[in-house]
Amino acid sequence: MPCVNGGVMDFQDRMLKRAAEICGGYRVLAARLAVSEFKLKAWAEGRARLPEEVFLVAADIVLEDDIARAAQDRRTNPRTRPPVKTTQLPAGHAD
Repeated sequence: MPCVNGGVMDFQDRMLKRAAEICGGYRVLAARLAVSEFKLKAWAEGRARLPEEVFLVAADIVLEDDIARAAQDRRTNPRTRPPVKTTQLPAGHAD
């Protein structure tokens, strides 16, 4: 299971860094999460596993920011799907 734990810890680190960027720094994020800055840095550095309730609040911070950015992007330049490519079967071949 080391790969799974390593992957989780890496994701935890990246998510907390992104949440801190959105909030304006680790001190502000720690206040918003109602945790000490010491604990927050331990989680961000992968020295401890992030509690689920804190993970969910941090994920909400990141998702709300991403959704707001996507909504702004779509107003001026809607996202469209590329056309679906169909494969032609040679004559005499059925699906």
